[in-house]
Amino acid sequence: MTARKLQFAGSLFDGRSSQKHLVDVELTPQEIILKAPGDKPIRWAYPQLRWAADTSPFHIEHCAEGDEGLETLVVDDPDFYRSVLEIAPKSFSSRENESKFNWKLYSVGILVLIFSAYVFIKTVPSFLADQMVEKIPIEWEVTVGQSILKMLPVAQKPDPEVLKVLQGTVDFLKQSLPGNPYELKVYVLPVEQVNALALPGGPIVIFEGLIDKAESPEELAGVLAHEIQHILLRHSTRGILRNLAKSMLVTLFLGDVNSVMEGIVQLAGQLETLGLSREMEAEADQKGMELILAANIDPHGMIRIFKKLMQEDFSQKKLPKGKPVSEENDLSSYFSTHPSSQNRLARLEKQMRSHENRIWTPLFPNLDWNEIKSEN
Repeated sequence: MTARKLQFAGSLFDGRSSQKHLVDVELTPQEIILKAPGDKPIRWAYPQLRWAADTSPFHIEHCAEGDEGLETLVVDDPDFYRSVLEIAPKSFSSRENESKFNWKLYSVGILVLIFSAYVFIKTVPSFLADQMVEKIPIEWEVTVGQSILKMLPVAQKPDPEVLKVLQGTVDFLKQSLPGNPYELKVYVLPVEQVNALALPGGPIVIFEGLIDKAESPEELAGVLAHEIQHILLRHSTRGILRNLAKSMLVTLFLGDVNSVMEGIVQLAGQLETLGLSREMEAEADQKGMELILAANIDPHGMIRIFKKLMQEDFSQKKLPKGKPVSEENDLSSYFSTHPSSQNRLARLEKQMRSHENRIWTPLFPNLDWNEIKSEN
């Protein structure tokens, strides 16, 4: 058996100066004894000690009495650490182990912190936006909507016949909306994308690609009813508030307060800040169909145009040939936040099922929509 080494050479720093004092170190079961030539032995009881470094060179700190500061013993001998743990009381050994940094616990703590921050940023902005949106004056919505509209290259002189059908359909739908506080006005965006936008305060932007896809005013009415509900339900305003609150929280969390105001200005001018959620889209679907039925417009037009939108989205997605349509590969219409297209159609068809035997009011019966489109 190897004899336990109890004698070591070390250096003592008294905490009052940077001067190093060479000492002989003796280990006992109750204390560490430090001896220097010509001086009285210094006795350090283990309860007064703590490891400052448990790798060579080893550091042990001792809290000196009174105002004499913190004394430090430094030993280079690689056997010192093991010898101390073998001879010292178990209480000192366990305290040493407890003092070691727990990387597992630290890692778990960091993960919990990140997850908590994620949940906070995902939920709190939505809660704040939902609380604030009802207090936002309509005038503010109108101002924001007009600011976004100015950034869009909408047609300054759209085809008057097309605009007549679009605005006329909106005006017809408005008759089934008593108490509507918004001026619902249609604008045409000369791009091929099949889409539509509802801006805060009343503007509705219809893309030319959507006009080309629609084969009847009833199909256009389905999209317009959906967008009108976004405005009435203040979805775009809510989306802007959510993204604004989220951006401010992230910026403040990172400590860059000066960027908060810059972020507000930038967010106000970005279309993606409309941030419509799946729940908002589903609600606009439901309320849009209710509006179509209340106006006695043939709801099959809404179903047909949504099927075309789904097909358009799939063609843009460019799914692999032969891959079946399913919940996993189904592309949401409009923005990626739209609900599954199959689910949307199923819900809309269920809504209109009990109205199959009604006689619908035709929109613009004396106009040939396909002829109007061809001249556009």
